[in-house]
Amino acid sequence: MIKFFRKIRQKLLTKNKFSKYLIYAIGEIILVVIGILIALQINNLNEQNKKEELRKSYVNSIKKDLESDVVLLEKQISQFELELKIHTSLSERLSSSNVTFDTIIKIARYEFLPFFSPSNNLNLNTYNALISTGNIDLLSTHMSEKIQKHNAEQIEMLEAVDLNFRLLAEMGYEYMGNYPINIQYSGIKGKQMNSIWEQVDENKLKTNLNGVLTTKIINYNFVNKMRNELLDKTKKIIEEIEKNEK
Repeated sequence: MIKFFRKIRQKLLTKNKFSKYLIYAIGEIILVVIGILIALQINNLNEQNKKEELRKSYVNSIKKDLESDVVLLEKQISQFELELKIHTSLSERLSSSNVTFDTIIKIARYEFLPFFSPSNNLNLNTYNALISTGNIDLLSTHMSEKIQKHNAEQIEMLEAVDLNFRLLAEMGYEYMGNYPINIQYSGIKGKQMNSIWEQVDENKLKTNLNGVLTTKIINYNFVNKMRNELLDKTKKIIEEIEKNEK
């Protein structure tokens, strides 16, 4: 093609048809410019398509993270609800007007466990990738604001739960240091612990057991309240993503 245009230019110059050559040269320049503009337009369209594909990939990944959070939160809530029933039952027995100290010792030694499930995590990988790469701008302003607000609420819940778990863990370790409980991994088991429980101060045991059990019940209710609120918000964002991406 270039050789073809070069031959035309040479013919026009050899025949001293400068005016026609000038018109031809201008036309050729215009064609080149048009070609460049078309190439740029195609390149821009390709870039836009790539960005749109990347945006869809991020949105799909965020949706999967949120769906995983729903499963995770529901499991955590269910587990705490089950344990709350156990703790509430213990509380009712310990609060009975005819409960004996022997029964309290039995509950403290063989039934009550100061442990808890420390599970407290959410799927934040996609959001963190969006922020670290600056690709959060690929999302619409509305969706970006929604996702960032939700992430702030996720972090707030995780930090609040961690704080409560640390408090409960400290109380649990202190309680076990004073009152050895009957578990599989106890350093000393069985009859060797009898002498300790035979000399336990009644009021001190009641006070310590009440403190840990009460803190556990309050903690579980508080944590499940936060988890349920976040669960509802997570489901709503998933619904909004599905609606917007149709």
